[in-house]
Amino acid sequence: MTGYSDTLLSVVANFRNGGAPEGFNAQSMVGKSKRGEVALRLFAVIDHDTRTFVRAGFKTRGCLAVTGCASVVCSMLEGCTFDEALAITTDDVKTALDGVPVDKVYTIHFAIEAVRALIGDYLVRQGASLEELDAVVPCNSLSVPCMICEHCSLRSTRVELKMAEA
Repeated sequence: MTGYSDTLLSVVANFRNGGAPEGFNAQSMVGKSKRGEVALRLFAVIDHDTRTFVRAGFKTRGCLAVTGCASVVCSMLEGCTFDEALAITTDDVKTALDGVPVDKVYTIHFAIEAVRALIGDYLVRQGASLEELDAVVPCNSLSVPCMICEHCSLRSTRVELKMAEA
């Protein structure tokens, strides 16, 4: 497997957080379908009182890199507050995996965007308005990570909230 680190391959071979954890109260999806489908869904149980990630899980489709990124980011999320989760960077994920193949770098961005979408989904399920959502998870619609995500549940949620306001 050219370009895949031993660490990434080990994470993929031994992941422990696949699937949706029982009682999940937030979920997100990001991905692309042009020139091959790659998709990542995150699920989380979030403590309502502390807004802390209790458990996180994932489902992926498409390549080993996206599975590795999803697994690592789920492990990073457990025990994090929203602020701590939003502080996870692409460099954190890349370092945890000892890198990803150069043609799969977008999968790291997918993992970070999926975390943002996961928090957004939780907030909307709790009744947050678009203004409240933007205060916690600001819209980065013109950023490269947002643009490479052809499919993003957070973007879809924002559109639905905008339409409801119209």
